[in-house]
Amino acid sequence: MDIYEALNGRRSIRKYRSAKIENEKLIKLAQAAITAPSNGNSQPWDFIFVTDTELINQLCKILEEVHHEYFGKGRKDNLEGEILKEKVSSYGRMANVPVFLVVCMNIKNQQLNKPYEDWTTKWAHHSIAAAMQNLMLAAFAEGLGTCWLGTPGWQNEKIKSLLNIPDKTDIFAMSPIGYPDESPKSRPRMPVEEVTHFNKWSVQKN
Repeated sequence: MDIYEALNGRRSIRKYRSAKIENEKLIKLAQAAITAPSNGNSQPWDFIFVTDTELINQLCKILEEVHHEYFGKGRKDNLEGEILKEKVSSYGRMANVPVFLVVCMNIKNQQLNKPYEDWTTKWAHHSIAAAMQNLMLAAFAEGLGTCWLGTPGWQNEKIKSLLNIPDKTDIFAMSPIGYPDESPKSRPRMPVEEVTHFNKWSVQKN
């Protein structure tokens, strides 16, 4: 598949078929992920492919709790009533997916001295985001769907306990993985001219 076809064709999928995915294909996705660049080749990532049905059900329940608080209290445009209920229920409906991916930040090396130590974490975030994008594009090329899910930190300890994730390892993101049961259209993007500059920041003219 052409790289531009993958970039333009990938979508966030929220409805999946329950068809199983071979472990060999999941390893292929992880292999694509770890080809991403990382600061100082630090490779600060670990990938957990959750295939156990009961664990996936528990993850989805936690995600419902997290996003009920996120959409109902955390955001400035707080949702409520039936709108909030419908928004949150989409996470529960993901319980039928064959695989749930949990991406972890595990800083193994390239740690910095004070007062530069905060940059270790910042650069690790950049590196893992690149790996996540690689994995999602590879999934699309394999006919699979994904959906990048943020994991607000106030519930991460529940997930870490459920999956035996070590104390010093943080959860970075999650995504269902499965064969899509929907074909969503592309969401709007800002015109490239509005976000592109050459040499210096240019003021956009109306």
